[in-house]
Amino acid sequence: MANVPRFILGLTMAVLLPNFVVSFSTKTKIDTSTDQSALQALKAHVVTDPQKILETNWSITTSVCNWAGVTCGSQHQRVIALNLSNMLLTGTLPPQIGNLSFLTSLNLMNNSFHGSLPIQLANLHRLRFIELGENYFYEEIPSWFGSFPELQYLSLSANKFTGQIPSDMFERLPKLQSLNLGMNNLSGKIPIDLLKCKELQFINLESNRLEGILPEEIGNLTKLRSLHLDNNRIQGEIGDLLNLEQLTMSNNGLLRHPPTMYNLTRLRILDLSRNHLSGPIPFDFPSLLNLEQLNISFNMFGGSIPSTISNLTRLTILDTFTNYLSGEIPSDMFERLSKLQVLDLVSAWIPTSIPMSLFKCKELQIMNLVDCGFEGILPKEIGNLTMLRSLDLTYNEIEGVIPHQIGDLLNLEQLSISSNRLKGLFPSISNLTRLRILDLSYNFLAGTIHNFFTHIFL
Repeated sequence: MANVPRFILGLTMAVLLPNFVVSFSTKTKIDTSTDQSALQALKAHVVTDPQKILETNWSITTSVCNWAGVTCGSQHQRVIALNLSNMLLTGTLPPQIGNLSFLTSLNLMNNSFHGSLPIQLANLHRLRFIELGENYFYEEIPSWFGSFPELQYLSLSANKFTGQIPSDMFERLPKLQSLNLGMNNLSGKIPIDLLKCKELQFINLESNRLEGILPEEIGNLTKLRSLHLDNNRIQGEIGDLLNLEQLTMSNNGLLRHPPTMYNLTRLRILDLSRNHLSGPIPFDFPSLLNLEQLNISFNMFGGSIPSTISNLTRLTILDTFTNYLSGEIPSDMFERLSKLQVLDLVSAWIPTSIPMSLFKCKELQIMNLVDCGFEGILPKEIGNLTMLRSLDLTYNEIEGVIPHQIGDLLNLEQLSISSNRLKGLFPSISNLTRLRILDLSYNFLAGTIHNFFTHIFL
């Protein structure tokens, strides 16, 4: 699943604060029997409660406002929020849940609720926040989700919903800001009406069976910050989404050229991996100055790595795994990439020495340069990368001795330098107490190694 933006936390608070319990009046008797009956019906439909939260806490001898997961309004003391997330409950939703007429927030995330959703939920016109993700609800997504004119957040992710996304579901959701339907079994096309929800900031439709062309109306969502379309069959152009910060379209069967992106100066995460994109890497890096993660792995890009990548001074992840890149890396390409943490250039053919500027990236944790044709020596400056956890230089033409500074990489968990031309004595690595995988095979090394590793290949 895609990462949930921080604004969602703020959105949750915005939903609850206007009605949050500040104090309870003991002078006025308020009838909460309707809410109590609805919650008792829900409790009766829960067949597994391993933490015994409902069993021990939801007692008719106490006010529903004191029940676990229940929040009441400060004036009317009616239930305004129900949060049973992460309680490991198993059961179904009863129709009586539709009697919680003051409910503004419903969160049942990460349980094992199953079955279809009762149509009585459509009675809860005040709902602003619905989180039903990570359960086992099935059948088609009902079109009555359009019955919530105040709805700002809707997540049905990681369930078993099937069929098409209802085309008319979004006509009456003018305030919707976040939509997460990822990891279901939805099919068909993206409804045009979804793109009329102009307040949308977050869309996650990943890991479904959606197909077709991304409608050009996507450009209407000028407030969109995060768009996740991974693992579908969606093609098309992105256009002028000036506020977009995350774009993931991996494993969509994209052909030849990546989607056109104009002026995406706020883009932080770009993932186009596992498609069929080819040709030179075409991105206009000077306009992507806020990019932090770039993943174009498992495509068919060719040509050289653009020197303009060095403009991406906020980059933490660069993954070009399994393309057809070739040519030399500009010697100063890494000079300005001081925040780089993950570098994966597997199978890029770069018959030159490892750029010295790379050893200035002191935040590097994973360096994967397998089968890149690197030659020359492994510089002693490798010892500068003290945060490295994994170093893999397998299948290159690196020669000479292994510098003793390799023993300074105290965080190293994997060291793989097999199938090179290294020779001489292997230096002491007794300080590398976290090392679990060591592969030195197919070199010309000598010396003694204390075997405290999980896997060792010589």
